[in-house]
Amino acid sequence: MSINEEIESKFVRLSKGQRKVAQFVMNNHTVVISNGAAEVGRQANVSESTVIRFCYAMDLSGYVELQDKIRSYLMTQNGHESLQLTYPSNKINISSFGKVMQRDIQNIQDTIHLINDHMLQKSSKWMHEAENVYILGTRQAASIANWLAYTMKTLRPNVKQLRSESDDLVQQINSMSEQTTLIVFSWDKHSNDIQTIVEIAKKKKARIIAITGSAFSSIREFASALFTLGLKKQSTLDVIPVLFSFLHALIEEMVSQDKAQYEKYQQSYEQVENNLLFLDAVREKQVF
Repeated sequence: MSINEEIESKFVRLSKGQRKVAQFVMNNHTVVISNGAAEVGRQANVSESTVIRFCYAMDLSGYVELQDKIRSYLMTQNGHESLQLTYPSNKINISSFGKVMQRDIQNIQDTIHLINDHMLQKSSKWMHEAENVYILGTRQAASIANWLAYTMKTLRPNVKQLRSESDDLVQQINSMSEQTTLIVFSWDKHSNDIQTIVEIAKKKKARIIAITGSAFSSIREFASALFTLGLKKQSTLDVIPVLFSFLHALIEEMVSQDKAQYEKYQQSYEQVENNLLFLDAVREKQVF
């Protein structure tokens, strides 16, 4: 089935704005593969987010997959040489790693429109005002939780990563209160590993920021704020750059609450680390 046939088969379920995108896409294949979602939205007289939602309504992972489907269709219809004439040469010659990075950029841009700005602002304020910040992630998400915990420790005190195997876990959970912010990384197939902890934190009135791969995650009912970063058909590798970009934005928003305070703490933290490194070097010399 061609891309136009696919669009026609799903046309009736599209919103009014998405139908405008559909009509534009069917009539302007080369414009779509040569431009980003924002430009297509401009020419179709709709918002960029409407273009992205059109892609999801077509059961695509995002705008990049739409471009790929159109590109493949044109290649089968007109041959590879004909396609090259309509596609800028500077994009054709991009190396394989460059294409991966471009896909990451597009995935990040697609996700921006799915993030509730008001909720992000509120979450960053909770992180700033919290007496204690706990970070929880299991299995693959444990390394992400570890990175976030280390990064936040350089900016503010009382940041801890919750580990299910830790002897201090029960004590840490019991210490939670309404002055606690808990950041949770949860993907559906692993959500059972952390649901009990999240439930207890909710009962203790902690603010829970849940970052998930699905809007239907089982922990959504306990979350004070829910951010869904996993898009349809995206692999874990595709989600990781989006996730780190989101965390960077969340941290920057937290820092903006009192930039001078965070800069002062970071300088103090770095000074302590440098002193510890110096002491370690001295001890090594004494040993030898």
